[in-house]
Amino acid sequence: MFAAKAPKGGIAAKPKEVREQSDRTDNKLEHAPSSLSLNRVRRTFSSFPAGSDSEAAWTPIREDTLSDDGTSRHISKLGDVSPIDEDYVYSKNDRTMVAYFGPLPREVDDALSKTDFYTQPMEAKIDFDAGFGIAVSQTTCYIWGVQKPMGYYFGTRYANVYHVSVRKQFGSIVLSSTQLHGKSTGAIASLYNMIGISQGPDTSQKVRSLTSGPKIQDQHGRWDLYALTQRNLYKWHLYRSGECTLESEVPLKEKVTERILRDYSGTLPLGSDPEVRLLDIEYIKNGKLLLLVTFFDTAEQYVTTPLSCAIFTLSPQFGPNIDIESVKYIQRTIEEDLRPQASPRLVVPKGGPGVFIVMPKAVIISSTLSKDDFEDLVPLKSDKIIGFGTEEWKQRGLEMEDSSELPIICRASGRLGINIQVNGDSNSLSSVDDLRTTQEQLTAQLQAKLEQAVFFGGKKNNPISFDLAHYDGGDLNEASLNVSREILNSHATLLNSGKDLTARLSERYQRIKTIIESIQAAEMASRLSIDTRFQLCWGAEKLAAANALWNQYQLKLTVKDKQKTSRTNLRQVVDAAAAQTLQKLGAHTTEDPISFFMKYHVDHLAELLSNLERTARKLTLVSDGQWAELTRDINKIIVLSLRSAWNYRKQNVANYALQGSSSVAPWTATKDIIESLTAQYTVTLSICRKNPGQEADTMDVDGPSYLSSELHDQLCDLADVTLQAHSEHLQYLEGLPLSSVNNIAIAAAVNDYDNAKLELLTPLVELKKTLPAIQLAQRYKDFTTLVNLSIGQEKQIANYISKYQQEFANALFQWYYDNDQISNLLEIGERNSDLFTVYLDNRDYGEISWIHDIKIRRFVEASQRVQDGAILEMDVNRRRTMFSLSKLFFLAGVSQHEQQQEQGVATAENMMRYASRNNEELEMATVQVLVAEEWEHQVGALASVEDKARAVVDTFGSPVLTEQTTLRKAIIKAVQSLLNRQAISSEDLLDVLMVQQKFEVENFDVVDVALNICLHSADIPQNRRPYVLQDIWRRIFIAGPDQDSVNWRLNEFTDLEVREKLMNTWMARAYSVIYRAEGLKDDLLLDRPQDAKCTMPAESFKERFSGAFGRDQTNSVDENLERNYKAMIRDYELENKELERRIRDGQLVEKWKLVQQIVKEEATGVVAGGVPSFGLGSQDVEMQDVEIL
Repeated sequence: MFAAKAPKGGIAAKPKEVREQSDRTDNKLEHAPSSLSLNRVRRTFSSFPAGSDSEAAWTPIREDTLSDDGTSRHISKLGDVSPIDEDYVYSKNDRTMVAYFGPLPREVDDALSKTDFYTQPMEAKIDFDAGFGIAVSQTTCYIWGVQKPMGYYFGTRYANVYHVSVRKQFGSIVLSSTQLHGKSTGAIASLYNMIGISQGPDTSQKVRSLTSGPKIQDQHGRWDLYALTQRNLYKWHLYRSGECTLESEVPLKEKVTERILRDYSGTLPLGSDPEVRLLDIEYIKNGKLLLLVTFFDTAEQYVTTPLSCAIFTLSPQFGPNIDIESVKYIQRTIEEDLRPQASPRLVVPKGGPGVFIVMPKAVIISSTLSKDDFEDLVPLKSDKIIGFGTEEWKQRGLEMEDSSELPIICRASGRLGINIQVNGDSNSLSSVDDLRTTQEQLTAQLQAKLEQAVFFGGKKNNPISFDLAHYDGGDLNEASLNVSREILNSHATLLNSGKDLTARLSERYQRIKTIIESIQAAEMASRLSIDTRFQLCWGAEKLAAANALWNQYQLKLTVKDKQKTSRTNLRQVVDAAAAQTLQKLGAHTTEDPISFFMKYHVDHLAELLSNLERTARKLTLVSDGQWAELTRDINKIIVLSLRSAWNYRKQNVANYALQGSSSVAPWTATKDIIESLTAQYTVTLSICRKNPGQEADTMDVDGPSYLSSELHDQLCDLADVTLQAHSEHLQYLEGLPLSSVNNIAIAAAVNDYDNAKLELLTPLVELKKTLPAIQLAQRYKDFTTLVNLSIGQEKQIANYISKYQQEFANALFQWYYDNDQISNLLEIGERNSDLFTVYLDNRDYGEISWIHDIKIRRFVEASQRVQDGAILEMDVNRRRTMFSLSKLFFLAGVSQHEQQQEQGVATAENMMRYASRNNEELEMATVQVLVAEEWEHQVGALASVEDKARAVVDTFGSPVLTEQTTLRKAIIKAVQSLLNRQAISSEDLLDVLMVQQKFEVENFDVVDVALNICLHSADIPQNRRPYVLQDIWRRIFIAGPDQDSVNWRLNEFTDLEVREKLMNTWMARAYSVIYRAEGLKDDLLLDRPQDAKCTMPAESFKERFSGAFGRDQTNSVDENLERNYKAMIRDYELENKELERRIRDGQLVEKWKLVQQIVKEEATGVVAGGVPSFGLGSQDVEMQDVEIL
């Protein structure tokens, strides 16, 4: 009716040696009665020992413990202290064990192979102590190994009961059977008659199971019989005389349904039908009954809905009532199977404490203890269970043991034994009525099953399935990592502790590899996170490396021709490294450190490898030859260990699905590993440089030339593993989430990696290891080394460019650039134009990039590069020339960009922005050149530039400059820079232009230029631009001699004279420029002279003049700067005071209003465009040749 979920796997074959022994048991198959009609035998039958009430303990079959020569192979009883032969253990954990006990007799095996298990049901029982066995099909009974008289009752479907007696007589088996007729005095017949079976089948009254209590040793010989139907439970008193009494009839299904509805109220609403099925019942030693039921735990039921399972404890001993004492809900579900012989069977050997739910393809294990929440599953791959060994134990007053054993009989695999160890003092925190287990419990169960799969899943002929899907409720990541760590550090209980260390390391390596195989076999690998997959692989890698390290170490210690001193040095270093590692871990041991480390701390193998180099350096009193040999031995251990790890990873990338990157740092690429490898390389290099010829006699240990040559080869190996560690570390960092911290770490790792390539491979070339150097350079893409080795070899360079493309080309171009071979660079760049273009586009080499852009007709790009270079150029003459070239290149490239614009390559806005910037910078450079030339002509040939600068400033007409000592120094410095043809900032240039108080310089209008610079200059910060405009207008308003600006009054002159005086002022020139400009007038105009007062905050002063102060300090920098800032602010306050005086005494406000009126009147009579503007109108003039839509 029911079956376990179908596990995966194939049919297990029988062990060869046991199959051969089956011939010796053939004589045990001694009777197959053809006259006995056993059609429609019920799925249960009960047995009793004929003529005896004594019971025997179950032990393994003795015949299978003998070898061919008759000596014992000692397969112990499951519960014994002495271990069972490991070859016969199929599954084991801390609570359960499954072992093989031998095959079925050949005739039984042949008979079973010709039957269909489901259509021809087969039952079997076995007495392992006596070797007795019985297998019953619908038509035949097979018996073997009869040692004492036995009796059985067989019940058929319609209450036909047979009493079968079996005994051994004169060396033969005698079997007799008697049908018990339905007389009123027959207890069994009365039972069937009273429950209504004799008149034909009644589904509701069909007997599901029979069980009996112990016989009461009194004159009546009473014993209790319990009959379970699909609805009720009947309790009978049976007597030796054949009389019987019905004690009680309990509607058990109703009680069970009520309890389930109460416990599952969350998923089964009131009125739901869980479709409870009563399956089996067993009497246990504490005088109670165990009831096995199945039900649906959800209201919505589908074809695929699994059945839940529960074991109810019933208390029948007081009065006629039978109450439900407790219930244990089984974690696993089962699927309904309506075929015969599929119903689960409840088996409680010897009345407890072990409880077994036996199904055709699996056994669920639990216990009778209410506080013990232990549960396990023993599923078969494809075999079927056809019977189980148990006997009537019914004895009063015996306490439950700590273990239970159940022999099962499988169709193909023979006889198996299941043992469970039960702790009677279990104090589980989980209530027996809990409906769901915790995540920790499920994970622990999954871990236990995975561990069993690792240790037993690959065993030949093992019929047990270790399909992890049965435990899919647990955390597979946690469970798999726990198993890996336990194997890695020898904590797994299933590891063999009796082998030598070499064998144990090998076993652990084989076991840890099986973890991923077991997970893949269960098709659950997709549930592993990428970090878990990497860590599982790393665990196996560490044991691969540990095996290599240990074997190499032992080999070095056992070489016969090796000097004792050399062995002593190596042992001392390795033990010291292990001891140092253990000390850091807080581990203490009395045995040698390296052995203890290899047993229990392989997880920290990286630390051990790192400590080898450090402890070797501390070794003293060794000769050069001994030091060279020790270095060679350590090199072998380190290189072999790491390569073993990397080889394993490389070979198993697909198995672990290592696509992507882990967030956990790889153990082979830690900072300590990289540093120790680098240090070991340095030590080896030092020895090699002392003996570069490879035939030096100073290292005559194993042979002078051989040792030297081997060290040279190891130097290449060390370079290889060190670069591999660098590469792995960089790959790990690049796989981390993007962040500023990670970006900094990546940049540092790239720099370290590049430096390591150069530092590790260059010495190989010096030591004539050119070929290995080239191979390593190719493997780790050290193109700098490849370029150095191929310069001058055009064919080789062409091959490398063809193979590596941009990466090699970048290194090649860089070599030419770094060695100032610009002409050769441009030549080879022209031959590889596309690669050279990419190279230049990613570097700030404007001085040559624009030349290549011209060659490939990228004129706008060339213009941009020249412009970028011009902005950084400080010589004003070259700056002016470069901006001129930039403008020419831009004009040449406009037509190209107009064509590409339709394809989205450029936009009119970007082109306009770029053209405007170029024009502004060109004008700035031109102004600075013209101003410097005028000053040179003005002051003539003075002794020094400083004298020239002072002479120029002395001609400036600012009325307050002589009092502005700090500002005067800053202006002298700016003038001196211009005389040296060094570019100055826009703000410094404006100070110079406005303070010198000239209307024109070299035929350009100073005010016009100043306002244009203020409006468009890119190097004036936006937050200071309003204050720069204040400076310009303030100096316009206070321009001119004091007597001209202040002393005359408007009412003292005629209108014509006033008009003439005002039009010769800077105010008139400035307003005229603004009035005739197109747009942006409001941005440049100050309505009131009062608004021109300097209001720049102190912090802005510091930003503005930070480059001009603090160079000639006598005190601390901060104090000197602060003093200069305050002095500059006082100088600007002098200008504010002068402006206030002119507003107050010189009618400045009235004059300013009159200037605006006069300019507007005159403008109405001027033809449009008659008054050209150098600055504000020049934007349109400069761009009129470049029509961009």
